[in-house]
Amino acid sequence: MYPDTKIMAQIAPYQPFIIISAVFVLFVLLRLTRQGLRERVNEIGYWLMGENGWKIWFWLNAPGVILHELSHAIAILLFYPFGFRITSVSLFHIKPNEPRDAQGRRIKSVGRQSLQLGEVEYKRPKDTLMSKVGDGVSGIAPLFGGIAVFTLLYWVATGYHLWDLPFDDQLRIQLLRPGWPWWTLTFAPYLILTVTSELWPSRQDWRGARWLVGVVTVIVACFIAALWYFHHLNDLLIVSTSAASHINFALLILLALDIVFLIVAEVLARAVRR
Repeated sequence: MYPDTKIMAQIAPYQPFIIISAVFVLFVLLRLTRQGLRERVNEIGYWLMGENGWKIWFWLNAPGVILHELSHAIAILLFYPFGFRITSVSLFHIKPNEPRDAQGRRIKSVGRQSLQLGEVEYKRPKDTLMSKVGDGVSGIAPLFGGIAVFTLLYWVATGYHLWDLPFDDQLRIQLLRPGWPWWTLTFAPYLILTVTSELWPSRQDWRGARWLVGVVTVIVACFIAALWYFHHLNDLLIVSTSAASHINFALLILLALDIVFLIVAEVLARAVRR
C-alpha cells in the first residue's frame, strides 16, 4: 500500500465530518474576503467621492438589494389570504437601519448605526399562528431567493448546474461547458457577487423569523433524536455529507470569485494611495 493510500485509508472514517466542517470554514473565509473587498471598495470610494465614498458599496450592490427586497415582498404576497398587506416598498434610499423590538417599535441606538438601501413594510393580523409563520418566511426569504438566483446565474455564466462537476473525460477542469458562449462571463460574475452579498437576512429579518427558526430547530432536533433512537443516524450522515459536498462546491466558487475581485480592488486601492 502506497503512503498516499495509507493516509486516505486513515482519513476515510473521518471524511464525512471533515466535509461537513468544511462548510463552516469556507463560510467564515467567504465572510472575511467579502469584508476585505468592502473595505477596499470604500477606500477607493473615499478617494473618488470624499466623505460620500461609502455609498459606492451600496450602489454596487443595488441588484442584490432589489432581489433581497423583492424576496421579502413575494413572501408577503404568498400570505395575502391570511391578511398580510404590503404598505410600502423602498429601494435605492440609503438610511440608518433602525432596530425594532418584538412589537415592531423603533429602538433608539446610541452606538454605531448600520445602513440599509431598501425596505419592505407590511401589516398583518396580530397574535395569530399564521402571522408568526408569515413573519418567519418573509424574514428568511432573501436567503432562498438569493440561492435560487445564484444557481441560475452560475448556469448562465458557465452552462453547468451547481450540482455538475465541470471536468472533462481526462478530469481537467472546464470553466465553460463546451460550446457555451464566453461573453456571459462579462456580467454574470458581478451579478453573482452582488446577489450573494445581499442574500443573507439582516438582524431585523432574523429577529422577525426567530419564532419560525426556533420551531424548525426543535423539529429538526426531534427528527435527529428519532433517527438516533432507531439507529438510522448513519443514513442522515450520508445525506448530510452529500449536501455538504454541494454546498462546499458553491462556496468554493464564491471564494474564488471573491479572490479575483479582491485582487482587482487591491490593485486599484494601491493605485489611489500613490
